[in-house]
Amino acid sequence: MLERIIASVVIFILLVIVVRYWYLDFSKRRKQRKRFERGAQKEEEARNFLMKKGYKIIDEQFEAIHRFKVDGEFEEVKLIVDYVVSKAGKTYLVEVKSGKSAIYIKNKNTRRQILEYDYAIENDGIFLLDMENEEMHLIEFVPKENRSNSRNAIGVVIIILLSSVGILVTDWYVKSVVLLLLFIVLAYKLYQYQNNK
Repeated sequence: MLERIIASVVIFILLVIVVRYWYLDFSKRRKQRKRFERGAQKEEEARNFLMKKGYKIIDEQFEAIHRFKVDGEFEEVKLIVDYVVSKAGKTYLVEVKSGKSAIYIKNKNTRRQILEYDYAIENDGIFLLDMENEEMHLIEFVPKENRSNSRNAIGVVIIILLSSVGILVTDWYVKSVVLLLLFIVLAYKLYQYQNNK
């Protein structure tokens, strides 16, 4: 009798574990399916939204191949852009997002995805289309060479200001301090130039 009770308890526990596992798996798949269905619905709404804004739809679910090297060997991945649109003679990529966090460029996955599109696919701009709020945001990444150019411009402005102060001020103590600062800035710029070669 005791053996039957133990066997029944073990079977019941196993049955509960199996049902719980099945329910969690079913629930997860159902949530994913709903999320995909909602995403597909939002992408269809995005199509209408873009046309109302005056964009011509060139392609949907546009596929591009991104080739890159890993340890000297070529690898390639397929990129799928939600929409390719045109307006005023320019071609734009549009990434449609919905949900709570993916609609923001600060979301690392969204930002990295758009950055890869920008790097790998020829375009005149990339829009992040937030379909939760029906807002389009033109995303522009600053190229590395532009960042160094702006730093160089700041250095030139500092040199010009220091030189102007040195010329205009008559006090030799101030002139010597300005001259010292000017040499420091020039030495720093020369150091940057040597390291960037």
